[in-house]
Amino acid sequence: MLRLFLLLSLFAASEAKASGCNETILSITDWSVRRADTSNVEISLRVQSLAAKQIRMVRSLAYFYDALDEPIGALPIGPDAIIPAGGEYLEHRVWSDHLFGRLLKLRKRDVKTATCVKAVLYEDGSKEEF
Repeated sequence: MLRLFLLLSLFAASEAKASGCNETILSITDWSVRRADTSNVEISLRVQSLAAKQIRMVRSLAYFYDALDEPIGALPIGPDAIIPAGGEYLEHRVWSDHLFGRLLKLRKRDVKTATCVKAVLYEDGSKEEF
């Protein structure tokens, strides 16, 4: 059952990456990973907003790739992330080490990140979908 969940998660992440998204509104400026327990890792992301307005909600994914462009996994950012215009947001997630345990082994410089924003709701009530 866990394997099926992991396969569906990877498929959904790759499908989201293949469809329309904005890759420039948010960027990952830093990340860290540590072992949370025997079967999970805790991942922290520092996300920078490049939007001109404050974000009130966002539907977004953060992607991790190795230096050979092999996908490691994707994490959701938000949805209730409040990010000031030009400001930063910290995201903390605990995931199975089946997906992200590899991050514990790799050198940080051998890991690349990317973001995919599908939709954003700004503080003024305006909305963008990609």
